[in-house]
Amino acid sequence: MSDTAQFIIYTLDFCPNCEILKAFLASRDVPFIECDMTSAEALTELRMNGVFVQEAPVLQRGDAFYTSSDLFPENAFQEDLVAGLIAGA
Repeated sequence: MSDTAQFIIYTLDFCPNCEILKAFLASRDVPFIECDMTSAEALTELRMNGVFVQEAPVLQRGDAFYTSSDLFPENAFQEDLVAGLIAGA
């Protein structure tokens, strides 16, 4: 991770929740790196960290990973969770 980007978002094409998460971070001027979740590199990184999901997005901050079920339970974006992560960055 670069010094400026504290977050990595693992995404898929045609992922509305990915767009919501990216827009939320961008609206708060939070730099992030976007990784294609289908790439071998991204899949390897996720698997090596115990993340075995096929649904995007996955948000990484440091050694912590937040899956789509953490970020969007029952399809409701958890703004407070992500805002807390930003505040802790």
